[in-house]
Amino acid sequence: MNEILIDGYRFFEMQKDPNIYISVSGRKNFCELSQENRASFLNNHFGIESYRDFKQEHGNNVYGLDKNVKNYDGFYTNQKNHAFAIKTADCIPLIMWDDEKKSLCGLHCGWKGLANDIIKNALTHEKCNFLQNAFIGPHISSKHFEIKNDLISHFHSLGKDINEFLSTADDQIFLNLRKVCEAQLTDLGIQNFNEYSPCSYEEKTNFFSYRRDKEKALRNLTIAWF
Repeated sequence: MNEILIDGYRFFEMQKDPNIYISVSGRKNFCELSQENRASFLNNHFGIESYRDFKQEHGNNVYGLDKNVKNYDGFYTNQKNHAFAIKTADCIPLIMWDDEKKSLCGLHCGWKGLANDIIKNALTHEKCNFLQNAFIGPHISSKHFEIKNDLISHFHSLGKDINEFLSTADDQIFLNLRKVCEAQLTDLGIQNFNEYSPCSYEEKTNFFSYRRDKEKALRNLTIAWF
């Protein structure tokens, strides 16, 4: 993870091929730019031909895979130098790709998206069923993600048993969001993913967190392209 500063905006360079950058908290915040200005910035500094992000709603629609919908919680592309971003403030930004075909898919994986099979819907699509690698980005760690029984019941109502991903302390229940994500990836054939992800709640100087900052929270942008 390499920190870079461009025109006062902070980014973490996570990897190359595909390029994965995360805009993080700083004196100036990239997420506060308009989408048009983000696109211009990425074109000027990285040579990106186009950029797009979405009004996410914790659903399971994916741009490039699903048609005739207004809002998306993910993207698919096989075009080089076309960047997309997943916006998060505790949820998991998940980036998946294939090295040979240079196909790229990004998903906004909060508990609602994971419960509603956003990963399965993407990886069982003919455009994505060959993806082999995944990057699990910064998100809230289990010790800060307290949940209630209604969330557990929601998963159970959809036929998903998440008991193995739960822990308890002082009569509180906590969910390991990453382990849920890992299990779904593994079940769908992706076993090559990063072992560590920073906690958005703990790393206050770097990441925005809705659980920590409530309505004041901005968004971390995980930007990816080949």
